Amino acid sequence: MQNVRQISVFLDNKPNQLTGVMKIFKDAGINMRALSLADTKDFGILRIIVNDTDKALEKLKEASYACTATEIIAITIPDTAGQLSRVIDILGAENVNIEYLYAFIGKSDKAVSFAIRVDDNNHASDALLKGGIIQLTENDISEM
Repeated sequence: MQNVRQISVFLDNKPNQLTGVMKIFKDAGINMRALSLADTKDFGILRIIVNDTDKALEKLKEASYACTATEIIAITIPDTAGQLSRVIDILGAENVNIEYLYAFIGKSDKAVSFAIRVDDNNHASDALLKGGIIQLTENDISEM
């Protein structure tokens, strides 16, 4: 299994909350590889994949941000019609529940990468491997 750690940062839903996180990353030389921001009335959840997860967590915690690391699956597929549907079909056939997913750009303009949060990483990883889906490691992502 080749899980990737995603950082979730909890932010108040008000102006300039994202600014502080971006400044921390800029000052620490941390590059974001993927980002998703979801909100509720009172707070937002910033989900990010970076080139140095340990350093990012350390810097965020030093600045008193509420943050956690979650293992997700990251994949890369050809950037052609039907490829994401194929991934979803593979997971669905194995009764793997997709909690959320978001896309990000990888090394090639002929491929697209996805961060996928599922209910069972091991089961999903095995199913994707059998289906020929390329899974990314944290090392792959740090080298993007």
